[in-house]
Amino acid sequence: MLFIFAFIVSLVVTMVLIPPVMKWADKIGAIDIPDARKVHTQAIPRVGGIAMVAGSIASILLLAELDQQVVSILVGFFVILVFGIWDDKCDLNYKIKFLGQLLAVVIVVTWGDVVVRTFPFIDGQLPDYLAIPLTIFALVGITNAINLSDGLDGLAGGTSLISISIIALLAYDAKGEMVVLIAMAVAGSILGFLRHNTYPARLFMGDTGSQFLGFSLGVLVIVLSQSVNSAMSPLIPLFILGLPILDTVAVMGQRMYEKRSLFSPDKNHIHHKLLALGLDHYEAVFLIYLLQSSFVTLAYFMMYESDSLLSLIYIGVSLLVLAMFHLASMSNWKLSNVQVKHSSIINQAVNYLRVKGWLVLVPTYLLSILIPFLMILPAIYTDNVSLDLALLAVLLLVVLVLSLIVRLNNFSLLEKSVVYIVSVMAVYQLNTFAPYEGAMSVINVLYLVLVVAFAVRIRFSNDNEFKVTPLDYLVIGLMIVVPNLPEAQLSDSAIGEMAVKLVVMFYTVEAVMGMGVKSRYLIRFGVITALLVSAVRGF
Repeated sequence: MLFIFAFIVSLVVTMVLIPPVMKWADKIGAIDIPDARKVHTQAIPRVGGIAMVAGSIASILLLAELDQQVVSILVGFFVILVFGIWDDKCDLNYKIKFLGQLLAVVIVVTWGDVVVRTFPFIDGQLPDYLAIPLTIFALVGITNAINLSDGLDGLAGGTSLISISIIALLAYDAKGEMVVLIAMAVAGSILGFLRHNTYPARLFMGDTGSQFLGFSLGVLVIVLSQSVNSAMSPLIPLFILGLPILDTVAVMGQRMYEKRSLFSPDKNHIHHKLLALGLDHYEAVFLIYLLQSSFVTLAYFMMYESDSLLSLIYIGVSLLVLAMFHLASMSNWKLSNVQVKHSSIINQAVNYLRVKGWLVLVPTYLLSILIPFLMILPAIYTDNVSLDLALLAVLLLVVLVLSLIVRLNNFSLLEKSVVYIVSVMAVYQLNTFAPYEGAMSVINVLYLVLVVAFAVRIRFSNDNEFKVTPLDYLVIGLMIVVPNLPEAQLSDSAIGEMAVKLVVMFYTVEAVMGMGVKSRYLIRFGVITALLVSAVRGF
């Protein structure tokens, strides 16, 4: 459970810090102003990276064993933070940016011994006089690759989340606890930030965030491949960081071919090319998520293959992607906006239900009833309620009462926090939930109904209280795929199943809290009843 705590601490600290740093952005001038190469059209604060770095550092300091390597990584994070804030405020010259990156990298390489000593196609280990400069070059390159890929709302954060997730999984399989903990802390900070960054973004991570993610990914992937699991091919990091590296190499190559400065801005990145083909913002981001997911999937299933085969696969996939863009550009091809309208019996039925309002009304009733039910039932039928849990229930009841006195009609931030914590308690109590044989099958069916009701209501509702973004698809996909990967070893403690149910509860609760007054009252009833039952049973 230590890794989950690392994730939660980082997530909470990041989310708590985001509102104050957004207010601070205007005072220090850390505002992203649109220009010719940027997609957004309004000035947006670019201080999200500050909250991300702070959340990750707080989680690691609290939970990690602070050996020399971990301390060097934390110091590197701090250096990236200082230079990043400076850059976001003043738009530093690229030479000063490199100086900050170089300082952070040299610290982890020389002090933390984060060094690439095993190189593809070379037997044995490289001597330090070659390995250290090579590692410094690689880490600075990866840091800038993520920085350069930060061009659409949710893009750099989402692709980094995919990469950091596979790093955590591979390290977990190889018993690399330190890498898992740091990766989970960084993942928590990304999710805490992304809810504010999906299109249309209200907050950017800035150079602080993008350089922090690039630095984190580079350091962790080197430790994973060189120390934690040295049996894997040294080419696997290429796949884990697949699309950002491909994008950076392609853009730099084109600039060199056109005899332009390597640091001159342009619109030749993959996300720019997807937009030029006629995809909208959501579609471009979602497609890049899929491409990056394909790379990390190859990394997972082919980590012990030969260097020759892996290099051929990476080069082949990369050339295929670039060739498709080149052909589309040469032929002036664009995605057609014309949609074929087809009125089948199913479409007619859906339109009838939509006109009648049943596609919103029925899911709303199901969500409003099932969520309180799934909060109360585990509290009643769990085998044992510990004293600690009972004390927590009493504390939450007091907080909830105070919150209701202050603000009765709408959900306050304090009350929302209580609702989310009770959701976590309900999922946790399912571990010892056994009123009768087959009860868990019934609970699983109810969770499935909850997912369907949520999806239908979001699809056909016209309200603006909850909007699905590419981030949501990414999170749900990760929660479903990761527990089912072969040899993931997560099923032993039911962590995977708990994570899926927790994500379902979080999203459905968030949706219901934005609905009508009756739905809010039902949620409150479920929360209060679950807390009372837990308190009574625990004492």
